[in-house]
Amino acid sequence: MSTATAADIVTSTLQNYADRGIFRSFSPVNQTKHQTVYRMIWHRDHRFEVIADTAKKTLRIPVVLPEVPSDSDMYSAFKEYVKRRRRQTLPDHRKMDETKMQVKVFNRASNISLTAKVLDDDFEYATKKLVNLVHEIYMDFLMDGRNYDYLVETFNLDPDTL
Repeated sequence: MSTATAADIVTSTLQNYADRGIFRSFSPVNQTKHQTVYRMIWHRDHRFEVIADTAKKTLRIPVVLPEVPSDSDMYSAFKEYVKRRRRQTLPDHRKMDETKMQVKVFNRASNISLTAKVLDDDFEYATKKLVNLVHEIYMDFLMDGRNYDYLVETFNLDPDTL
């Protein structure tokens, strides 16, 4: 697959989410020969970046969840949550196929990031699965009741509306 084709696939896949109203203010903001940075407003009106590097075959979201210390119970639970997304018992639309992509979790300066390594040149699959994973993190992981204080403090939410 050529570099331009992979970049076009990532762009069109993310644009499709924006066209459906999943993202707001979506745009590619910086593009080089092998790397494109995309910005969008998404969950909790939070600004997200997706960095697609077609030479390294990676998709990276530098800040999925801000302000999560690396020694916290929440970070440990987060890593386990992402690991469970590989289980074969999950429905196809929820699980990540490890023969197609591998997702790694990092915590840098208390910001949780995700990096997806595309293993078979299927950038569309990896982009969709990464978007779905982040969606599940915000709609499932964060809403399970254990992260109430984090939601209120980090996203300035009204506790009466949760």
